Amino acid sequence: MDNINKSALLVLHNYNSYANQLVLQTAASMDEAAFTAQSSPSHGSVEALLTHMLTTEFFFLARSEGKPVNPKGAPDITLSLAEITAAFSQIADERLKYLNWVTEEKLVEIVDIPIGGQPFKLARWQLLTQSLLHTAHHRGELSIVMTRLGHPLPTMDPIVEFVHESGQVWPW
Repeated sequence: MDNINKSALLVLHNYNSYANQLVLQTAASMDEAAFTAQSSPSHGSVEALLTHMLTTEFFFLARSEGKPVNPKGAPDITLSLAEITAAFSQIADERLKYLNWVTEEKLVEIVDIPIGGQPFKLARWQLLTQSLLHTAHHRGELSIVMTRLGHPLPTMDPIVEFVHESGQVWPW
């Protein structure tokens, strides 16, 4: 497999931040009953699924930075929407700082990462890619779950954000 370079990771990071904001804005329109309802096949509720996405982004970013974070050491809790929103913003800021700092050489360095109680050795770019694509996977699940709860997500196609970033107006 070829490497994903810093420029590509920055594109994925920017899209991830944009798409997460759309999800969080839609979640803000949900009442507490819908937000905490058992609706997600993977994590129970919108609240729990967002918390899972957040902690996974945190874990893989921290490991990319070389910080010793054990995923089993994280508290098994869900967070309020305000806490989730603040934490997603903080992680996005930290990831952007890291991506602006990290070199191409560092991105291909191999780091140790425990997953499911087993040690693995993966490149930093792979950990960052996992973080960003894992979140995209769960946004797809949230699209279905939140629509069933009466809160459909807006279109999150990257092309819409690319058009907006270039100063153009998306027609729909």
